[in-house]
Amino acid sequence: MTPSENLKEAFPLPGLKKKIERVLLISPPGKMAVTKEGARERKLAVPPLGLASLAAALRQQCSDIHVEILDVMIEGFDNERAQEWAQGTEILYGLDNDQVAARIEAFKPDMVGVGCLFSNRGKEAVGLCGVAKKIAPDAHVVMGGQHPSGMPQMVLNENIDYILYGEADNSLPRLIEAINTGGDITAVSQIVLADGDSYWKSEENNYPDPSSLPFPALDILDLDKYWSAGVPDFELNDHKKFIMMLTSRGCPHACYYCTAPFMSDKRYRKKEVPEILDEIQFYIDTYGAEEIHFWDDNFFINKKRTKDLLRELARNFKEISFQVPSGTEINALDDEIIDLLSEAGFIKMSLAVESMNPEIQQNNIENKVNLDRVPEVVRKLRNHGIITEGSFMVGFPGESKEQIDHTFETATKLGLDGIHISVVNPLPGTPLYDECVEKNILADDFDPQNIRFSSENIKIDGVENGYMSKRRRDVWVKYMSERVDVEEYESQAGYDNEIRATKGGVRRKNSGS
Repeated sequence: MTPSENLKEAFPLPGLKKKIERVLLISPPGKMAVTKEGARERKLAVPPLGLASLAAALRQQCSDIHVEILDVMIEGFDNERAQEWAQGTEILYGLDNDQVAARIEAFKPDMVGVGCLFSNRGKEAVGLCGVAKKIAPDAHVVMGGQHPSGMPQMVLNENIDYILYGEADNSLPRLIEAINTGGDITAVSQIVLADGDSYWKSEENNYPDPSSLPFPALDILDLDKYWSAGVPDFELNDHKKFIMMLTSRGCPHACYYCTAPFMSDKRYRKKEVPEILDEIQFYIDTYGAEEIHFWDDNFFINKKRTKDLLRELARNFKEISFQVPSGTEINALDDEIIDLLSEAGFIKMSLAVESMNPEIQQNNIENKVNLDRVPEVVRKLRNHGIITEGSFMVGFPGESKEQIDHTFETATKLGLDGIHISVVNPLPGTPLYDECVEKNILADDFDPQNIRFSSENIKIDGVENGYMSKRRRDVWVKYMSERVDVEEYESQAGYDNEIRATKGGVRRKNSGS
């Protein structure tokens, strides 16, 4: 698909509804991969926070719009379908396309919005656009999220009328306003339009101030279903009433493998501490929240604000607990912050170590981790009773087999409660993806809309295909078998229609947690 300026006069598209009153926002089904080596991805059950934020923005800015959310994953959480792929088995869970079609037909939308946060669900999200167009051919179909924002020309097809790239809290209401009033759709910020083999992309951005936004419309989600599934945190799985929230938008870093810059263009914007406290209190009063999960792109980027917030959390919310599941910038964790995390009731930290090689840190990771500090940070967090997990990546272009083995070997020597090692994969639109295309090092069967972080899609000199996939499994099993009952741990992922999450979570060996 090639860029074109001529498309600016081709919209609105003929044959579509002239007025939008009913909007259905859809989140795609979940997906797990089970490799031939036995490794399996975790089954998720977290609310689509981005769609809930868009629904709230529509309520605020378009008072005559009725909006609903269909989370395909949670609505059919126990409905698992397995299909074979070259390196193992792929398991979809959620409503199937016929069930989604029935929901669309019953709702009778004037617009269908499909969100796709992760590239491993890109194929399914694009497929849902096709389902929507078949059932409601005159409805406007719009797609958004990190995956289509990264490379919209890859995603656009005859079933997608518009893509809104980046944060769409302002652009989606403006698109609806333009359609309803006969305005200029090309004046809508962050929009991508297509016609045949050509596309046009607006260069205008309108990223919102988080303080101006309403709280996400969690009331139109059935939160009990997420709480009952009990798998956002499988090791502390006591079915707490957790709420996901953002205290900021954007990340000033631009790691070359990361899709976060697609959404915010590196524009970091924060809420003030009193606003955050008010929001948490609202979730407690309204939903009975027992645990808050902060899903900021970078929760710790502003150390003074972080410390001020942690002090207030400790002072105001002694009965609830906190987590940062989206990953923690280790360099920000000084002794004072670690002490404050404990005082504020943080129970688990996911540490973004990435690579244990200084050369890889220097050349491939913008927020370069001081590797010498990692064991000390882990020890201090654990001394406070905070569960620590580390995330690692292997298989960067140019990484040697010795460097890859070094990460596998040293990741197990940091004292972490858990480790997660992913194979580096090039997400569409990232500099990493562009590098792989330029150097012609993508695997022959690489599908950028069906990415799996347990499989290898970048050719590495001196590393045979399948080596990293097998090694990561062997290292993980050996390490985790000393800490948890691996069979019980993995059974909670679900497979073959067996959803066996235990009431008390996975039991740790030689541990009180």
